[in-house]
Amino acid sequence: MHPNLVDQLRTFLAVAEAGTFSGAAETLGRAVSAVSYAVGNLEDAYGVKLFDRSGYKPRLTKEGEALLSDAEIVFRRLDRLNARVAAMTGGEDVDLPIAVDTGFSPPLLASAIAALLTESPHVDLRIRMMHKARILDEVLSDRARIGIVSLEAGLSGKQVDGRDLATHTMHIVAAPDYPLSRVKQPFPLAALDDHRQIVVADREEAAHGFDFRVHITDVLIVDNAALKLELLKAGAGWAFALDHEVAGALAEGSLLSLECSAVQHAGLHRFGAIWRVTTPPGPAATRLLDLISEEAGKAEQARGFRTS
Repeated sequence: MHPNLVDQLRTFLAVAEAGTFSGAAETLGRAVSAVSYAVGNLEDAYGVKLFDRSGYKPRLTKEGEALLSDAEIVFRRLDRLNARVAAMTGGEDVDLPIAVDTGFSPPLLASAIAALLTESPHVDLRIRMMHKARILDEVLSDRARIGIVSLEAGLSGKQVDGRDLATHTMHIVAAPDYPLSRVKQPFPLAALDDHRQIVVADREEAAHGFDFRVHITDVLIVDNAALKLELLKAGAGWAFALDHEVAGALAEGSLLSLECSAVQHAGLHRFGAIWRVTTPPGPAATRLLDLISEEAGKAEQARGFRTS
């Protein structure tokens, strides 16, 4: 690669954007002759004409138009490289692996990630969705810098710190023709024990027992929310389900939200972020968590919740 290639490409872009050699010269703070010389050398190096100079103003040739998009890509990558170097030297996050509870809202997470990458395109995010039983170990083993996890069952371990992030809506749901849906509501807690509950859990979580929301009933264990939803709609059982998992099914009427008199707080499910005490989140990770909290706040306001 010619040592002046980057400068020549930058000059080529300036001429294409300005529409004239003199305009590019003014933008770059150079003489018109220097701009023309740089573009000419680039044309000689590639063996193509980038501009048609026969008219009043230079016009991109077909070859010039083709190479223009490649040049723009080169400089976007250079800008990202410079931003990444600046972030590393400034102690910011560059590589950010995150472990996320499978119950956490994908739309909420996606909105926050998109906003972060718009602000900080140099950050390499690696998002892995997994069952909550694995997240603490992922954080403690440094496989994840941040964990986003359900706080309902509590967390053990003195090596982690964290913060609240979001509150999701939770429902007790079943298909309209499922027997539990025909029980007079609100029904007692014992009514749940008379019917099959569908639970999302991985092998490790099942081996260590479930949290307080799993009842002494027939339990159908699956390893993903999509299958759980289809089983619910098919009438295979009932379940606790987060709003983003069943909102569509509730709206179309393929599932019903049921009311149990003894379950006072089924509608609120808290999620938080955790990290090792020795490796607190840097600027990019902190910004991502702030964005998630902001998006969650908007969602809570839309649902009519008030945060204290």
